Amino acid sequence: MPEDFIPVKRSQISLFKSFALFYFSKENEPLLYKKEGEQLKASRIKEEQFPDLFIRTADRENASIALYKTMNAHLSETIFSKGLVSTRQALSTLVQEALEGPLNISSKMLPETLEVLFQGYNKNKTLMKSLAKLSSSSDQLVEHTVNILSLTMQFCMFHHYTETKAKTLGVSAIQHDIGCTQLPPEMNNTKAQLSDSQFKAFQTHAVKGYRIITDSNCFKPEIAMVALQHHEKLDGSGYPKGSVDISEEAQLIGLITSYEPLTYRGTSRHEDPQKPFDSLQILKNEVIAGKYSKHMFVNFCSCLTR
Repeated sequence: MPEDFIPVKRSQISLFKSFALFYFSKENEPLLYKKEGEQLKASRIKEEQFPDLFIRTADRENASIALYKTMNAHLSETIFSKGLVSTRQALSTLVQEALEGPLNISSKMLPETLEVLFQGYNKNKTLMKSLAKLSSSSDQLVEHTVNILSLTMQFCMFHHYTETKAKTLGVSAIQHDIGCTQLPPEMNNTKAQLSDSQFKAFQTHAVKGYRIITDSNCFKPEIAMVALQHHEKLDGSGYPKGSVDISEEAQLIGLITSYEPLTYRGTSRHEDPQKPFDSLQILKNEVIAGKYSKHMFVNFCSCLTR
C-alpha cells in the first residue's frame, strides 16, 4: 500500500461521508470507491459489502477531527437516550481512537469527550460507577483504559474537582498506557503469566508512553508524567525508575490502575475478579507497607461507597 493512503476501520466506514474512499486493484493501484459527500447504503454497511477501504493520507487530520466530532455526538446521544451498554461501547470506540489515532487531534478533541461525560454525570450521578461495572467486546487495553477513565472521573466528580483539573486527569487516564500500543498484544493480557524477560519488556511501556506524549508536544507535562510514573510506588519499589517523587496525578492513576484489574478483570495472581471490599483490603495492605498515599486511598474508598 502506498504511503499516500491509510486504512479505514470497517466499523467506522459510515462516519466518512465527507471524504473520498479508495480501494486497491489486484495490481495494487488505488481506485476511487466513493466520492466526497456520498454515503454508502446502510444495507451495504450492515452486511460489510465493501472491500478494504482507504483515505488519502492528506485527509487524515480533517478526517480524524470529523470522526471525533461524530463519535462525541454519538456518545452524547447514547448517554441521554440509549442506555449504559451503548454508552460503554461508544466510549470504548472513542478511547480506541485516542490510543491509535493522531495525538495532535486527540489533545484537541478529548476535552470535548470529557465535557460530554460531565453532562451525563449531571443527569445521572451513578453514570461513571455504572460504566466501570460493564464489560464490552473491546480488546483488553481498551477495556482497561475505559475502566480507569470511569473510575478516575468518578473520583474527580465525587470530590468536586474543578473541571480543568478533572479534564487533565481524564485525559491522563486515557493516555496513561499509550506505551502499551507499542508492545505485542499478548503482553497486555492481565491474566497472562509473563516470563521474566517478557515482564521486563512490558515495563518499558511507561517510558515508551512518556516519549510518545512528550514527542507529540500536544499535551500538558503532567499527562506525560502520569504515563511515566503510574507504576511507581512511594517506597521506591515501582518502575521504571524506582522513584519516590511521584506527581499527585500519577499517584491517583497508579492507585486506580492497581484497583481496577483486581475488581473488574482478574489478574494472574487473582484469577477471578475480587469483590470491591476484598480489592480494597489488598490495596490497604500495600498502603500500610508504604506503597500508596493513605490520604489518597481513603479518598478513593469514599468515592466508591456512594
